[in-house]
Amino acid sequence: MKKLVFLALSLLSLAILIPGCFTVQAPAAQTTPPAGQVPVIGTFSSSPSSINPGGTQTLIWNVTGANTVTIDNGIGQVDVAGSRVISPALSTTYILTATNSSGTSTRSSVATVNTATPSTDRTPPVIAFSSTLNSDGSSTLAWNVIGADTVSIDQYIGVVDASGTKVVAPAQGTTYILSADYAIGNWANEIGTVTKSVAVPAQITGTPWGL
Repeated sequence: MKKLVFLALSLLSLAILIPGCFTVQAPAAQTTPPAGQVPVIGTFSSSPSSINPGGTQTLIWNVTGANTVTIDNGIGQVDVAGSRVISPALSTTYILTATNSSGTSTRSSVATVNTATPSTDRTPPVIAFSSTLNSDGSSTLAWNVIGADTVSIDQYIGVVDASGTKVVAPAQGTTYILSADYAIGNWANEIGTVTKSVAVPAQITGTPWGL
């Protein structure tokens, strides 16, 4: 009887002590999609959300379970997680493609470039442009422009100073057009133009004054 009691107590002690000798491992956190599942794109975005022309944005992405990851618009193959600085001239949609043996996942991110709003604060140039017939039958163009960044005259004359003169002798009646360009906003593509034209007769041969 004593042996049976001793045996029962011994078994009870073992039942209490044995579980403490072993550590039960919790299941490992799953870092990749299960077999047979296409890649998971956790993040694909651009920061900041919009820029002015000439500014930069950063594409940011994080993909799990992919063998290859690519981004279009000239970026190409990239790591499964990373970032890339971009400077698009216009608003552009970038598409990330993640592929493994089970298939393909895609996600898009729009890099927004703000549209310039022209400023009307600057006053357009003021143009004085005239033509005078000379005694030898040629003509003299004369101009004075205020408030322009660039002044040019067509008929192969080209860019000129803001004020000046030019002797011309066209073989036939010709209209000369003066163009005054000026910036009207904050960016280089916001250019305004004011024009003025003068008609010049063909060069008169001989002495036009009858002398």
